[in-house]
Amino acid sequence: MAKRPALLAALGTVVATVSAIGTLPAQAAAPSPLPTTKALALTGSLRDGRSFETSVAVAPEVALEVKFQEPLRVRGTNQNLRGTRGDSLDSVQAVLTRHRARSVTPLVPSASVAELDDLSARAKARAGAAVPDLASWYSVVLPADVDAEQVVQDLRALPEVAFAYPAPAPVPPPSTATPDFTGSQGYLRPAPQGIDADFSRQDPRARGAGIKIVDLEYDWNWAHEDLQLDESSDLGGTVFPRYTGFADEHGTAVFGELVARDNGYGVTGSVPEATMYGISPSQATATGDTRWSPGAALAYLAGLGVLAPGDAVLLEQQTSGPLGGSNYAPLEWIPSVFEAIQLLDGLGVTVVETGGNGNQNVDSDLYVRDGIKWFDRSVQDSGAILVGAGSDTDRERLNFSNYGARFDLQGWGRNIVTTGGNGNLQGGTDPANRDIRYTRTFGGTSGAGPIVTGAVVAVQSYLKATGQAPRTAAQIADLLKRTGTPQGPTTTGQHIGPLPNLSAALRAIEVDAPTTEVKLAQHAPRQGDRYTNPFVTLTAGDGWGAGVSKTEYRLDGGKWRTFSKTFRVLDKGRHRLDFRSTDANGNQEETRSLTFQNRR
Repeated sequence: MAKRPALLAALGTVVATVSAIGTLPAQAAAPSPLPTTKALALTGSLRDGRSFETSVAVAPEVALEVKFQEPLRVRGTNQNLRGTRGDSLDSVQAVLTRHRARSVTPLVPSASVAELDDLSARAKARAGAAVPDLASWYSVVLPADVDAEQVVQDLRALPEVAFAYPAPAPVPPPSTATPDFTGSQGYLRPAPQGIDADFSRQDPRARGAGIKIVDLEYDWNWAHEDLQLDESSDLGGTVFPRYTGFADEHGTAVFGELVARDNGYGVTGSVPEATMYGISPSQATATGDTRWSPGAALAYLAGLGVLAPGDAVLLEQQTSGPLGGSNYAPLEWIPSVFEAIQLLDGLGVTVVETGGNGNQNVDSDLYVRDGIKWFDRSVQDSGAILVGAGSDTDRERLNFSNYGARFDLQGWGRNIVTTGGNGNLQGGTDPANRDIRYTRTFGGTSGAGPIVTGAVVAVQSYLKATGQAPRTAAQIADLLKRTGTPQGPTTTGQHIGPLPNLSAALRAIEVDAPTTEVKLAQHAPRQGDRYTNPFVTLTAGDGWGAGVSKTEYRLDGGKWRTFSKTFRVLDKGRHRLDFRSTDANGNQEETRSLTFQNRR
């Protein structure tokens, strides 16, 4: 029997536990994976009965995101990694073994892999084209002392590997500027100032009912007085737990822009009757830590099966760009996120993506990955609606907002009044006022994204309420761009797109037929329905719709004529007047009739 080491023999009993002893700083410019530091805590007793405890700092592990070539259909974990077609993965295993990989597991929870296969098949059948295989993405965990760049280089050299890169680090919610305050919820006022949610909320069919919104968000205060949600709003649960290191005020502000209650106090969201959820991008690991993994969170969200065509996902995250530091890029710069968006889009879910606060031109040659011009729609398209931040006064690009031809629409990037935030409108920073806190200075592309999302959801809820099929993200973007208020002229060379205009967008798709009224008049008094050579006037209205394009009539079953001015009926006897109107969208009123007697 082998002898125990002398130290252990002397100690007697030893218990080791690992605990986190570091947290992410609240406003780190380039934070590292969560948590940043661990400690190995040792407790035990000596042979003479004396107890002891000590701790040793342990460096964090290194994680990679790796995608295998889709035709291989790689499945399994660790040593059981396999290609379901029967292809050998010996070269992959050799690289992982050489670099002492600690674990190789699906990027999404293993239980979701089968669901992803089914979702991909459904999305392909619906969209008529293949969508990415999210089950081919894996998380590779390596020792802290490994040369991560060399591992990535070795993996990318293998024909079996499509992507390999260090797992992205979390980026804090963008801080907000505090410019002059110009008005309460001006972003919801009529164009050209806002998106005219004041108009859309007047119609019960455009207030968001029947549509679910999911915000990819670190944390939010579901108990805020103007939200009145509950813990069911958290779709991540223990798999993607909310990360509290940045506080909840960013998420609370986003939620308020969209679904703050129409209750006579506080603020009101653009679509107050939509159903609101959040999901954290921080994934729980087997070691009890969390890892920032937005691609996995989105794939997991797709696999939950809670979203239907017409629902919306808002990406309130950004990532480090090619220049690093605070030169932030849109989140889909991460390939796993890009492909997760494609899956959601294929399932009919509209993804709205905040464009990032890095002052970056995504048309630049810097934004090329593996030979792919990443944000060039002629090369590839995730399907997301990409949002930039515009001025609240003139719709010019704000100087922190990313921009480029790939951007679709803009929202206000400053002076946004909403729930939470820094409490400078009500509540201040006193923790006791957390549930009654409001801000007047929320902004960034984080503030712009919910403004555009509100416009998307208003349109989708109207379509659903009127029995129409939901539109794809591309169709919704086209409608909102076509009917929106143009970007300010000074920065058109730095494209972020127009500001949505809901009154114009809804009028372009409204389905309500006009209503026509008839007036018969004469000089002599009438007797019942008996007139004396009456004058006939037709007046049509289209409510808030596209407007009446023509009104037609016919007398006694004759030829239909377009009404242009009042006419007189001179023939004696009983008459029937048929009439109808059509609006600019082609919605035609059902033919209605009026009978009357002409005494002359």
